[in-house]
Amino acid sequence: MFPSKNIPRRRKFTICGHNGNNLVQKALTEKGWNLCNEEEQFHLIWTELKSQIDYEQLIEGKQLANHIPSSGCITTKSGLLNSLRTYYNSNCLKESSKEMNKFFPETYRLGESREREKLLNIIGDEELWICKPTNCNQGKGIFLIKGKQELINYIEKRKKTGKNNISSRIIQRYIASPMLIHGRKFDIRVYMLIGSTRPYNVFFHSGYLRLSVNLYSAESTDLKTHLTNQYVQKRHPNYSETKEDTVWSMEQFQKYLDEDGITEKFNLKSNWVSTDLHTKMKDIAYHVFKSAQCRLTPKIGLFDLYGLDFMLDENLDVWLLEVNTNPSMHTHCRVLSDMLPCLIDETLDISIELFDKKVQGLPTYPVDSSKNFELIFSAAKEYVQANIEMPFTINMPIIPKISKSAPVQRKKPPSFKKPSNTASYELPQKCKKVLDHSSSANNKKDEVQPVPLKLALVEVSPTPEHSSL
Repeated sequence: MFPSKNIPRRRKFTICGHNGNNLVQKALTEKGWNLCNEEEQFHLIWTELKSQIDYEQLIEGKQLANHIPSSGCITTKSGLLNSLRTYYNSNCLKESSKEMNKFFPETYRLGESREREKLLNIIGDEELWICKPTNCNQGKGIFLIKGKQELINYIEKRKKTGKNNISSRIIQRYIASPMLIHGRKFDIRVYMLIGSTRPYNVFFHSGYLRLSVNLYSAESTDLKTHLTNQYVQKRHPNYSETKEDTVWSMEQFQKYLDEDGITEKFNLKSNWVSTDLHTKMKDIAYHVFKSAQCRLTPKIGLFDLYGLDFMLDENLDVWLLEVNTNPSMHTHCRVLSDMLPCLIDETLDISIELFDKKVQGLPTYPVDSSKNFELIFSAAKEYVQANIEMPFTINMPIIPKISKSAPVQRKKPPSFKKPSNTASYELPQKCKKVLDHSSSANNKKDEVQPVPLKLALVEVSPTPEHSSL
């Protein structure tokens, strides 16, 4: 594919944790890589947690790591909220029709007094909200709050006991009228890969549906009715018998829309899932990355795979729920067994290709390894397009070069005008010397000529294909 200059022949990798380790090991072994211990010198490390990577010892340009250390700006609940707020409140997006509250549920930080007071002023007596810890996944620590009084009771209780500090929690408006499949709630897991951070290359991958075992009821107090991730659903007593029906492919979803009359009811395209829905989720993923781009650590060898969770409401509006680091790679049902091995294999192919090209000084765009992943942002692509499509000419003066051997030419000093009220005027001796030296020098002015200059415009705003949701 490209020369192997500066690339070791026998490359080693190490793995820490348990999430999808067999898939990673199989993929890298088939590529000719060798598994080694953590103590040995490795060329790639794949871990479950960022804390398992010693970033200070990671050698840039020599080693790859599967987590970006500063990714908490999108993978924690408060981090994602802050990044999106900053992004959409920036000057260039104040007038944008695609405001974040059109795809991200209304959210407040309980630890911020102003936001807490604002929430208490707007929350209704029967409204349903969902309270989440900012830095947990798998549904841990989540519970529902119904009405203003329940929220007040919760805040007062935590203040008195000092347990479960509210500063580490966000509260989000619950989507009380979700779209249902056979009466059950579901969400959609898709993937975003940051294949490299120097330069940035970001990709989107379609995913699958996660359904609950229970029939949905907004009044239910059972979290297995409201949370659809597999970690929660596994606790249901009937999960083992119904697990194949708790994970659907996107093709199954399209078939359901057609057979249940939803396609006709909403006048959807026959391939709405793979076109319109796919595009909406991809656009949101793009803006999630853009909201965090300036906060992500730029270092050769860093890459990261994220799981983005979406939900549809009864009007088929698309809502982003959260962004997950270390998305589950367990293949406990047919749909996941078919999809996840290819996902991991292509993740590694893309990240290694980008790393190798950067180390060898080769252009990172286009990306040959991308098959099912779609490129949604490339700093290299933006630079190439700017140079090809947007050159322009401006006039710049030629700055004369100064030869070391030639005397430096200076401007002629201002002339001295003889006073009108005297018959004669004698210049001081110093001024005479200056004028004598000036008259002997070449006083010809430097010519200024227009010179064509091509400038490459780098991207400062979302590209046209991602300008709206």
